[in-house]
Amino acid sequence: MTQLPRASARRVRRIWSPASLKKGFGDFADRMYSPRLLPMVLGLLGVLLVTVAIVAVGAAEASANLSGFQLPEDGTMAAILLDSLSASERPEEEADSAPALPATVSLTSYKVARNDTLDAVSRRFGIRLDTLISINGIADVRRLATGMVLKVPNMDGIVHTVRKGENLSGIAAARGVSVIDLIDANDLSSQTIVPGQALFIPGARLSSYDLKKALGKLVIWPVNGSISSNFGYRANPFTGIRQFHNGLDIVVPNGSPIKAAIDGRVAETGYSALFGNFIILSHPEGYQTLYAHMSKILTKQGNSVSQGAVIGLVGTTGYSTGPHLHFGVFKNGKATDPGKLLGGR
Repeated sequence: MTQLPRASARRVRRIWSPASLKKGFGDFADRMYSPRLLPMVLGLLGVLLVTVAIVAVGAAEASANLSGFQLPEDGTMAAILLDSLSASERPEEEADSAPALPATVSLTSYKVARNDTLDAVSRRFGIRLDTLISINGIADVRRLATGMVLKVPNMDGIVHTVRKGENLSGIAAARGVSVIDLIDANDLSSQTIVPGQALFIPGARLSSYDLKKALGKLVIWPVNGSISSNFGYRANPFTGIRQFHNGLDIVVPNGSPIKAAIDGRVAETGYSALFGNFIILSHPEGYQTLYAHMSKILTKQGNSVSQGAVIGLVGTTGYSTGPHLHFGVFKNGKATDPGKLLGGR
């Protein structure tokens, strides 16, 4: 065995002597508690503990029976991860970005200025035209007057007047809203409603018929021509005797197309000595329209027709002095002046 030199042996004994070791550990402890080294030491200890835990878990898994366990495929795992992310994050994002909608209707007032139109007012407040028509009970937008005070709601919808036998659930179902929506919008304390009560139906719209009526477009011209005879009393063109004329005579070339003036149903078609070939259409609110002296009928009884649909051709059949259309409007069987209902041409 090789012997150390005496000087080296003395150095070894001095380094490993109890006094030297005690002093060395004291210096090491002082360094470990140094503010600069302490975080590093703690970090190393943490890494050591994690490593030990991983090794322990690996040993446990190695001993477990995993023969019946299968990991999902890569695509499935990705889908699971995406679903978990969307479930935890998307609702919060949507909640932050989507503004809360008002639940209860509230009204502000607006005084109509000179040259205002209802369409301009609706665009100014971001409210639909039919909403303003309904909530203000406007029968004809053309009669909007300067100084008129309009009610402007904070949401779109229409007003419904409760009829006898109606309830909230039935109204909600008919309008495609929930009972809760109706209760919230009208700030109701219960589901009890009474006939004549006005309810605001959020999101609902006026029917095409009611909207056209308010806009002055309920009745359109069935043909485009000059008027040879107005509604009211006149001299009979054959006898000269003063008689009541229950419609408008509109002169147009023979064979010109005749359009339905209002949406409706074909109530009757036929021929009479007075009106020649004729069609009668039925419409809501007891209205009927008459088209007479036609050369040809192009629809059948029972058909539904849209406003503007061609239903026949102009002629001079029946009691007639030449090609023209006799156009009549009746409400509940009583003749009404078509000129008061027709819109512009």
